[in-house]
Amino acid sequence: MSRMISQLDSVVVGVNDLAGATVDYAALTGTRAQEGDFRGDSSVSFQLANTSLRLVETAERQGLKQLVFGCPDLDIARHRLPNVGIEIADDASDDHFLVLKPETTRSVNLALTAARDVELGVLPSRGVLSGLDHAVLASGDGDFTSALLSGRLQLDMRLDLTNENWDARLMFFRCGDLIVEVYQPLSKPLGPERDRFFGLSWRTDNIEATHSALTERGFDVSEIRSGRRPGTRVCSVRDKTHGVPTLILCKD
Repeated sequence: MSRMISQLDSVVVGVNDLAGATVDYAALTGTRAQEGDFRGDSSVSFQLANTSLRLVETAERQGLKQLVFGCPDLDIARHRLPNVGIEIADDASDDHFLVLKPETTRSVNLALTAARDVELGVLPSRGVLSGLDHAVLASGDGDFTSALLSGRLQLDMRLDLTNENWDARLMFFRCGDLIVEVYQPLSKPLGPERDRFFGLSWRTDNIEATHSALTERGFDVSEIRSGRRPGTRVCSVRDKTHGVPTLILCKD
């Protein structure tokens, strides 16, 4: 039986200054912005190799606002979701886009849309971002979040790791060729009833070139360091991400 979700179609980021954020994310991703409506709001999007980054203007706090999953069969999903305790927000949904009620998804804003073949067009050149590696959620109760992502939404759970040195429990769920990661802090636990979006980890093939390019473009980028995953190196982008904690990752 095929899984209900086959890919992460897009990540939606709310920004207070759409024009300014467009300039910053064009510089960060190394791709051209594409203008267009998103659910009735003006937006711009950036197509990466395995997902889209979409910016929408908001008067609320900036940051990651929604994960939109690609679904091979929306009709099947529409009938299955209520049977596993996930309600659809009918007033915000249509035949091609299902918004899930946050009170049934541990307070995070999730949606499903028809899976698509990603039109790669002109991909970023070597040395800039090649795709998304992780979309990260912070959880107050990893067991309940795992039940949502793995049991109800049918993402493939690959790893459940608790490390006292990191002060964290980390869970990894495969979605297409990227990961939805769940971060549960140990010493300062979040409220157990709800989760929240945490950040994004972007992929590059050449972290030295990416670090140099972003620095030249005016970003405050940390030193390159070893990643928590063996065989990886990472650096943090510390500004111009409009409320989204941002990591760049390279597999050696």
